[in-house]
Amino acid sequence: MKLKHFLNGVEHERVLHAIRAAEQGTTGDIVLLISHRRTNDPLAAAHKAFGKLHLKSVGGKNSLLIFVAPESQKFAVVGGTALHEKVGQKWWDDLMVILAEHFKEARYTEGLLAVLNKVGQAYKNHFPAATAQNRKGRRDIIEENARSAKVASKRRKPSPAGKPGKKQKRKLRRTS
Repeated sequence: MKLKHFLNGVEHERVLHAIRAAEQGTTGDIVLLISHRRTNDPLAAAHKAFGKLHLKSVGGKNSLLIFVAPESQKFAVVGGTALHEKVGQKWWDDLMVILAEHFKEARYTEGLLAVLNKVGQAYKNHFPAATAQNRKGRRDIIEENARSAKVASKRRKPSPAGKPGKKQKRKLRRTS
């Protein structure tokens, strides 16, 4: 699958709605990361992204990351330790089978929705929220830029007025 075909084939609004529905009434946290880079080991890339996105934090023991690298035609699903302890390995294997079957037929949205539905059921069974969760300001779907190792959701803050940023300082040094 080509990146362009994948991005055009995914109905972002439906997926975003499914992520929020799966998380609603639970302490679970779901992120879909679409990488623009090629990867030979999607599981290792997913674990690395899981850490970069701070999904391993104390509250992230039941977090879940769906990692998709369309250019490599690879994907992985990883999660926190508490989630793994509750659902077991077969559940993770089932998620991978669901994605593989749907992606093979270029039914990307349907595959993601089926997985998110299954995740939502697990969250509701094992991680109900005692109070409403504040998820304002979070990004549930992230696209990772191929040219940068940084994740797109982590935007660099602009330099305060009058103070040059790192790139500006380098340029100043080179021209002086």
